[in-house]
Amino acid sequence: ALFREMLGQWEAMANEFGGNMMKSGEFTRLMHGANAANMKLKEARTDMMERALDAANMPTKAEVADLSARLHRIEATVDRIEAMMAAQAGVSVIPERPKPKRTRKPPAAKAPSTKAAG
Repeated sequence: ALFREMLGQWEAMANEFGGNMMKSGEFTRLMHGANAANMKLKEARTDMMERALDAANMPTKAEVADLSARLHRIEATVDRIEAMMAAQAGVSVIPERPKPKRTRKPPAAKAPSTKAAG
């Protein structure tokens, strides 16, 4: 019971101290500065990654997302053209395009070694 009471008092004092500290203008300035530094760090990391990918002649995440969106629009256009052609030919069912083959296999699980150390 004594321990619970001491813990409750400590908790109340910590909450009061934290609440008062967060209300101060200094804490607000400190948090603003930390957030600004974090944003600059993220911007610098993004810039460094873009330069590294450019040097390796690889696309950035944004470029891959753009290509994916463009490919989706192209596929939608092809689907509409196929539907129009099927309607003109009087075909009610459009044959489904073949899917690419999935030939990659996951790596085989290695059996645990039974060799004795020694």
